Amino acid sequence: MRISDRVKPQQRLHVDPPGQGLEQGRLGVFERLRFKTGAWLKGLRLQFYPMTWLAYTAGALAAGPEGGPFGNPVFWLGYLCLFLLEAATVLSNEILDFPSDRANRFFSMFSGGSRVLVEGLLSPREVRTGIAVMLTAFVVATVTLLAMIPRSELPVVIAVAVLTVLAIGYTVPPLKLSYRGLGEIDVAITHSIGVILCGFLFLGGNWQDPLPWVLSLPLLMAILPAILLSGVPDLEADAAAGKRTLAVRLGHRKALHLAGALTLSAATASVVWDRLGLADGAYAGIAYLAVPHALWLGWLLHRRLQSEAPAGRIDSLMVAALTFILWFGIVPVFRLAT
Repeated sequence: MRISDRVKPQQRLHVDPPGQGLEQGRLGVFERLRFKTGAWLKGLRLQFYPMTWLAYTAGALAAGPEGGPFGNPVFWLGYLCLFLLEAATVLSNEILDFPSDRANRFFSMFSGGSRVLVEGLLSPREVRTGIAVMLTAFVVATVTLLAMIPRSELPVVIAVAVLTVLAIGYTVPPLKLSYRGLGEIDVAITHSIGVILCGFLFLGGNWQDPLPWVLSLPLLMAILPAILLSGVPDLEADAAAGKRTLAVRLGHRKALHLAGALTLSAATASVVWDRLGLADGAYAGIAYLAVPHALWLGWLLHRRLQSEAPAGRIDSLMVAALTFILWFGIVPVFRLAT
C-alpha cells in the first residue's frame, strides 16, 4: 500500500501548482533544473543530517577498526544507508504531516516541515516518487552492505530493521509514533543509540559490548529538549490535525518546563561521564562546553516562561537547543579519533 493510500480522504493533498504561479513554461531547461534542485534540497531538510553523521562516526570510531573507519568503504556505504533512510523519512513526513503544515502559522527552518508541498514547489506525486526512489536505493545499499560485512550479519540485520521501523514509523501508519506522544523519544532513540550502534556494528563491533550503549546515553538525553521544543511552534496546527505530540499533550508552558529538566539531565550526564571517564573517555572535557551551554539554554527557557508569551515561534530557543546537541557528537568524535 502506498503512503498516499493511507491518508484519509479529507486529508488528501490539495496544493498549488509547483512554484506557486511561476510561469515555468517561459523558463529554460537550466532554470527549471535549478528550480527543481533547490526545491528538492529544501524538501530534504539537509540542515538536520550532520548530527546523524557525527553519531554514526562516533559509533564507527568506537569499534576501533584497524586503520580507522574513514578508509574503509563499509563506513561510507553504511552512512549512505542511513542517509537514504533519513531522506525517505523526511519526505514521508512531508506527505503525512501536510494538514498540520498547511495550517501552521509559526513555521520556521526548525519546525513546520520544509513547506515544499504547502508552497507548491514540489507536487505530491513528485514527493511520493522521491520516497520510492530513496527506499529502493536504501534496500539496494543495505543488501550490498551486508554482502561486504564478513561476519556477524544477524545483529546488523536486526539493528537496521529496528532502526527502519522506528524511523519510518515516526509518521507512517500503523505506528504513527509522532501522533501518539511517542515521536520525541523515537527521534532521540534513532538519532543516538540507533545510528551509534549501526556505526559500531558495521565496523566490526559486538552488540554485547557495553561501549556503544554507554556512549549513546548522554546524546539521547541531549536530543530530547530540542525535539520537544520543536513541537511548541507547531502546537496549534498539530492539535487541529490530531497530532498528539508531547507539546500538544502537555501544553506549551509544561513543555518548556520539561525541556529545562531534560537539559539539566543532559548537562548532569556530561559531568558524570566526563568525571568517570565513561565510554573510553569519549566525553572527556565535554562538561566545560555542555554545562555553560545548558545554563544559556536554561536562561532562555526561563525568560520565555517569565514573558508568559503564548505558543509561537521560538527560534532563539531552537538554535540553543540544537547547537547543544552538537557537543555530544563533536566531542566524542574528536576524542575517539585521537
